[in-house]
Amino acid sequence: LGFITPSVPFAERRFIKMTIGILYICTGPYVLFWEDFYKSFEKNFLNHTEKTFFVFTDSNHVYADQQDNVKLIHINNLPWPLITLLRFDTFLSIEDDLQKCDYLMFSNANIICYKQIREEELLPREKKGENLFVTYHPGYYGKKPFEYPYDRNKKSLAYIPWNCGKRYVIGAMFGGRRENFIEMAKILKSNIEEDLKKNIIARWHDESHLNRYIVCRKDVRYLSPSYCYPYGMPANYEKKIFAVSKQSKFDVKSFKGNYEVKHGRLRTILGAIKRKLKLKERLLILKDVIMHKKIE
Repeated sequence: LGFITPSVPFAERRFIKMTIGILYICTGPYVLFWEDFYKSFEKNFLNHTEKTFFVFTDSNHVYADQQDNVKLIHINNLPWPLITLLRFDTFLSIEDDLQKCDYLMFSNANIICYKQIREEELLPREKKGENLFVTYHPGYYGKKPFEYPYDRNKKSLAYIPWNCGKRYVIGAMFGGRRENFIEMAKILKSNIEEDLKKNIIARWHDESHLNRYIVCRKDVRYLSPSYCYPYGMPANYEKKIFAVSKQSKFDVKSFKGNYEVKHGRLRTILGAIKRKLKLKERLLILKDVIMHKKIE
């Protein structure tokens, strides 16, 4: 089976396979996830599309790197969060190779393709005018917009006013048509660099910038969280592509430099009440509505 391309004579169309470049970053201990990722996506993901895996890593060798569809690109292991924040710059370092693909997509390292994923259920639909696809964030799926963790810093190019935005997507699974994906990567690379010049890092790094980019777009296909099913969180939707535990492979806190902040019992209780009532958020929404805030 193949996918038709309008510019190709009809007699030849059925013999053509579409191509997709899968962008995968695995520096440091994240290389431990690559073998399972590759095996599961080779077996279950878009089996009527020719896949090329672009593996950005600081390792000299990875599983299956002798396969024709695995391209190894050496990068430095930047400290957290730069390794994720600067991912669009990483992608564009091989733009010439990306131009050879019909579609491009990015996935987090600790992902497994659990069930057969067909082209028609994931790729942008031409009849609907879609050029990109993104995935609803499982942690905020079904919640109210004022609960979304958009970046509210007006100085950041990822800024979204409180009265704007209807969906929140995860930065772990997105893609699109080649030209649209590359255009997005260039814009987000520029926006992130402009923020860094001002010593600003968006609240959720590249994910915040991705949400800002798509917030007003009409050419985006939104996938259910089934395509990025969360680890360790109960969910009532089908598990198709899912995350596996990072902690099972390495000490995540040590890698990211996280630390635990201990609060007193009263402060913890007051914090829980505050999160429940969302009084501050409701007031900020009202303020932005009165001021007629818009996405510029």
